[in-house]
Amino acid sequence: MQKPKPQWVSNPEELRAELSRRPPGEIGDIKKRLRRKASADIDRRVAEIGPKIEAAIDCKACGACCKVLEPQLSSEDVKRLARLESKTKEEFLEARTNSLENGTLFLKATPCRYLCGNSCSIYAQRPESCADFPHLYRAHFMFRRLTWEHYTLCPIVFNVIEQLLSDVPSND
Repeated sequence: MQKPKPQWVSNPEELRAELSRRPPGEIGDIKKRLRRKASADIDRRVAEIGPKIEAAIDCKACGACCKVLEPQLSSEDVKRLARLESKTKEEFLEARTNSLENGTLFLKATPCRYLCGNSCSIYAQRPESCADFPHLYRAHFMFRRLTWEHYTLCPIVFNVIEQLLSDVPSND
């Protein structure tokens, strides 16, 4: 007997397999299709469906984001992580961060130095941008560049977008 297909793509392997079956350039078509709806309407729909999808997928068992992304760090993150590592703020900044010309700081390391298996070893003290990932509930979901980068990385973002597509007719 064949196992029924799960409702959601739930891990990075399933996500890669699903994306490999898709035609090249599909993301552009998806963007055009979803942009038929107002940004505020999309944001409201993400707020409705996001929690259901997040509850169905064990983010802590995936770890895909921690394997390839360098999270942005707030000044509070820097202080907290420096204390965790028994370093001064300056030592931590020099050893563990990269910065942009505008001063934005990122934890430098991929995979993340705090990743243990697929789980975060400092989960309760993780950076704010990690706690907020995959950033579903920020304004203008459809117009954020990172949404589309995360579509191919994060099963939660992928499933949210797939669910949004079911709300928008495919014919032009």
